[in-house]
Amino acid sequence: MMMACSLLVLVNFANPSKNTPRDYYLIQIYHCSSTKQIENIDAYLQNTLLPYLHQNGIAKVGVFAPIANDTALDKRLYVWIPLKSINELDALDQKIENLDPMGNDAVIHLENADSSLPYNRFEKILTRAFKFQTQYVTKSNLTKSSSRVFEYRSYESPTENMHLRKVHMFNEGGEVDLFARLNFNPIFYSKVIAGSRMPNLIYMTSFNNMEDRNAHWKSFTEDPLWKKISVAKEYLKTVNRNETILMSARDYADF
Repeated sequence: MMMACSLLVLVNFANPSKNTPRDYYLIQIYHCSSTKQIENIDAYLQNTLLPYLHQNGIAKVGVFAPIANDTALDKRLYVWIPLKSINELDALDQKIENLDPMGNDAVIHLENADSSLPYNRFEKILTRAFKFQTQYVTKSNLTKSSSRVFEYRSYESPTENMHLRKVHMFNEGGEVDLFARLNFNPIFYSKVIAGSRMPNLIYMTSFNNMEDRNAHWKSFTEDPLWKKISVAKEYLKTVNRNETILMSARDYADF
């Protein structure tokens, strides 16, 4: 039965319907320098922003923090907001814009009581799902636990052509299928539409723990398909910067 399900997943990835709408993902990154800032943003996300997004039709929102946050100078919180269409993003933006900035609506007030800055800067990235995985994965073989590891990867390319080749490698080249076959528990794959670092693609996979993560990547690098496509002429030099961030999920969020 499990093998049949896996085959079904692979068939769905390999034959995307032209009529299947593709998700958009809004990634909000809070950059901080102190644990206090992170704690205050956590409280804001848990008590204000996530309930607001849920009330506005966004059923699942992810909040993630790099595992190395405690010792990092740039401490971060990643808020991942899946959207059904670009119109949903526009509607959400209009609702926020229509709030009275002179009023007391908590959604647009993250200021600290002592007037200190709530964060150092705030970054937004808009991405669109790959055509071979048009929507994010709502179910996982993994259970929610403190040891679960989420791997966020950002692949920057030197040119637009190289970027499209790398996206092709994931889709037609079979990398998305390979991740599915090896049970990487992907959350999403996407190409960046707007952000500070482009051209770029971003995806996220998940694992039970660090040992599980390392074992999966070992099997990945040893797989015949990866050995084939990783040296294919058409895909060489398509990435000039790979940022890998290992993260844990906040338990008040939906992943």
